[in-house]
Amino acid sequence: MKTSKRIVFFFFVLMLTIVSIGTLRAALDTKGTDFWIAFPGNYSGGGYYQALFITSDVNTSGTVDIPGIGFSTPFNVTANTVTTVTFPSLIDVQTNDAITNLGIHVTSLQEVTVYGLNRRDATTDAYLSLPLDILGTDYFVLGYMNTNVVNANQFLVVGTANGTVVTITTTVTVGGRIAGVPYNINLNQGETYLLRDPNFHPSDLSGTKISSTLPVGVYGGHQCANIPFGFVACDHIVEMIPPNSTFGKNFLTVPLATRLNGDVWRIMASNNTTTVTINGAAQPVISAGQYIETVLTGYSTITSDKPVLVAQYSPSSSFDGVTSDPFMMLIPPFEQFLAAYTVSTPASGFAINFINVVAPNAVVGALTLDGVPVPAVNFTPIGVSGYSGTQLPIAAGTHNLAATLPFGCFVYGFDSYDSYGYPGGQALSQIAIVSTLFMTPRTAINPINTQHCVDALVKDQNNNPLPGIRVDFEVKGVNVGAGFAFTSNSGIANYCYTGTNAGKDTIIGTTGSLKDTVFKTWQSALPIELTAFTSTINGRNVTLNWTTADEVNNKGFDVERKLVDTWSKAGFVAGNGTTTIPVNYEFIDNNLSAGTYSYRLKQIDFNGNTSYYNLSNEVEIGIPDKFAMSQNYPNPFNPSTCVNVDLPIDGKAKITVYDNSGKTVATLFEGFKSAGYYKVEFNGSNLSSGVYYYRIDFNADGRDYSKVLRMTLVK
Repeated sequence: MKTSKRIVFFFFVLMLTIVSIGTLRAALDTKGTDFWIAFPGNYSGGGYYQALFITSDVNTSGTVDIPGIGFSTPFNVTANTVTTVTFPSLIDVQTNDAITNLGIHVTSLQEVTVYGLNRRDATTDAYLSLPLDILGTDYFVLGYMNTNVVNANQFLVVGTANGTVVTITTTVTVGGRIAGVPYNINLNQGETYLLRDPNFHPSDLSGTKISSTLPVGVYGGHQCANIPFGFVACDHIVEMIPPNSTFGKNFLTVPLATRLNGDVWRIMASNNTTTVTINGAAQPVISAGQYIETVLTGYSTITSDKPVLVAQYSPSSSFDGVTSDPFMMLIPPFEQFLAAYTVSTPASGFAINFINVVAPNAVVGALTLDGVPVPAVNFTPIGVSGYSGTQLPIAAGTHNLAATLPFGCFVYGFDSYDSYGYPGGQALSQIAIVSTLFMTPRTAINPINTQHCVDALVKDQNNNPLPGIRVDFEVKGVNVGAGFAFTSNSGIANYCYTGTNAGKDTIIGTTGSLKDTVFKTWQSALPIELTAFTSTINGRNVTLNWTTADEVNNKGFDVERKLVDTWSKAGFVAGNGTTTIPVNYEFIDNNLSAGTYSYRLKQIDFNGNTSYYNLSNEVEIGIPDKFAMSQNYPNPFNPSTCVNVDLPIDGKAKITVYDNSGKTVATLFEGFKSAGYYKVEFNGSNLSSGVYYYRIDFNADGRDYSKVLRMTLVK
């Protein structure tokens, strides 16, 4: 998420309609401007410290605060590099079953990605931080069991808002916390709660259920885990757990480099009666909070019929005798991959470092590491998934990866009895609740060398549109191509491409396991030849002019306008059928609200075929330069009328309607309003005929405006 730059889309309805404007909601991912994070306790020893790695796509700055201990430090980030923030003292949480005040607040002017490193000689791990805008209220803990060496599997909760009630139901009894019996703790912003399990093997807090009244951050792991049971040595493991709503069903695995006997994997269910399939083989059915543990030695596919959480564990050194140790690394489903990452290794202490990549076959050979394409020969196909994987050795420091399609990125390293590992980033859309995918138009015919767009609508099981969901598009046929887009606030992902070859295309949209297909025919003959398409602005009105050199079977033009992410029909202009004579057309779009608009013509022939022609420039309607409230129109009216209001500044505004006696009969417009143009509708169906008055009162920082006008209702 991310945040991401957002303009909120509001519609106010209270016996009136106010024309307002919305924009695309950015993808929910691990980038953000506001984080509440923490460090679960590591095993004590030499070289012990905690650090944050902060990176961004752009130059930015911010602050790292720990309010509970009075720590604060600014930071600056140069685009596509990593800034390291260290702390003057240990700030990991060691106090068991108690509320402490060690939450870390990271804020920035522009979006950043934050990685946490909990470093100690011979027991280290790293995690990917999750920003505030994607934190949730429902989690399952995932860590690793006690093995009678260091018995200290653990989870940590960090509060993001005052007065948060957290309900915890553990899978094992820890002190007075009884397995299966929910208990509550109360967290304020920045407070932290750690529960550490000291019981003998195979005690494990994995599967513990955590729910809260307000969003919280949750960590799972172990103070120093031996993986799997019966092998040594131990190492700290930690990951920040994503909310249940972001779990997925489709996963692809790449083995850890240098390991000889494979890696340990856990797949945890978020729902009862979940069936998991590994490389085509169905596993025993598991319930919510239960997990499957297995060892995988090769490139593999993991799928499930209900959403699951997947983690890859580096085993202890004695598992295969190579330079290594345990770490825990969450693996996002491939529908949560991103198209670019900036990652970093620790500055020192690790002799060998790697990046594992899972990439669509379409970008194999084109994906770049630090600006250099990774050779296709480095990749290994992962079954028939359409993806391939590779293990890339890297030097210590910062690295950038990019491709034209989303891919997975996982960073890890080894030293003598030490290791770390973390996912390089991911989207965090609510893919667990995606229910339907439907694309439009189902069929269309365009002339070649024009643009065709399809909309993919994504909804949940309650038929509500879902924002921030990634939809992948593949074009097969005479114009082969691929791309992706994230759904807007209205649940629509828009994909456009230009067909240069005549013939038929099949366009396939995919999100997770859902797929839909539409069809496109490209014709070599143009139904019209457009020689000009221009715009002019006069106040709030936009005049569009276009000229055709000739026309074939032209029924007319739908004039469509767009505010950032949604096209709507502004009007229709009739065409001239078939003609070889140039024709000039004009359309005036009146009384627009402030904003930046795009326009296009949807040419329609008498057979129902359509073609699109885009205005090359955007049209910007500015905010008013003075206060105004218009005479209502129509006037007299029955029963509805409209009033235009111009506000040159932000402030509090109220429009009331009252009768001849001074009694208020309606309030049309009230509250804080941003500067702009507004159209307010009044419905007098419940009033008798007569003369009424409407009044505006506006106030902002000492600037006042009021005006009274008269209107007549005639029934």
